[in-house]
Amino acid sequence: MEDDENNYGVWTDKPSTWRVQSSFFPLQGYEPDPSITKLAEQYTKENGTKLSLMNDPLEAARGGNVLITDTWISMGQEEEKKKRLQAFQGYQVTMKMAKVAASDWTFLHCLPRKPEEVDDEVFYSPRSLVFPEAENRKWTIMAVMVSLLTDYSPQLQKPKF
Repeated sequence: MEDDENNYGVWTDKPSTWRVQSSFFPLQGYEPDPSITKLAEQYTKENGTKLSLMNDPLEAARGGNVLITDTWISMGQEEEKKKRLQAFQGYQVTMKMAKVAASDWTFLHCLPRKPEEVDDEVFYSPRSLVFPEAENRKWTIMAVMVSLLTDYSPQLQKPKF
């Protein structure tokens, strides 16, 4: 459950090449950009996978291995906070959704998390990978920073002719 800003583009591009099925529940008025959906449909067709945009959050979660939500109010959208909270009200990721997901479901959220986005039972459950996801992001960022800030010069032996 989210608007079209963050995860949708990533999760419609890569999963098609990973050969996974993807279901999304975009709220009315917060649908993804049609050009992204068109490209995602092309990717899924090329890779023999499936992308579904659903009208019902429980149907989107049904049989899913990964439940993902994102922040409902991104940076720069503070003026829309009241409108967005009203629009997204009732679409919190809950254990009710998890119960219709696959038996091995996991939960992801890129943080920071607000309680209206996902309930505590799902967020703090053993199936939540939120904190390992954040730690992986930390190490990735550190590796990029080291790469950018280090004067790296590979040491190659001169060829002998």
